Amino acid sequence: MARCFRYVEDVEWTDISESGTLRPGVNSCGPGKWLARTEAAAWSWGAALDQSYPSRVAILELDDAVVERAYLMDNLDDIGPAIYVGGADLRQIQVVGVVERE
Repeated sequence: MARCFRYVEDVEWTDISESGTLRPGVNSCGPGKWLARTEAAAWSWGAALDQSYPSRVAILELDDAVVERAYLMDNLDDIGPAIYVGGADLRQIQVVGVVERE
């Protein structure tokens, strides 16, 4: 298992809470989502992209096979390492926790 992180605004967190999973649509980049490889990078993306920052970072677990199929970037947006997961693989991601800031 691999651990990743995603900064989520209220609308995306509501969608995750209602559906129990990540899915395309809310705050997506095409058919998938970018996930940070570190919590610090997730918070940095939140600070860069969300006018109502801070909000929350979802803690995610992915099978290693999902990570192997994902598109990897060492330094996305000059912030940090990230992976892009799309399609059916999004439904395989488990939300295992959340870190909230005010």
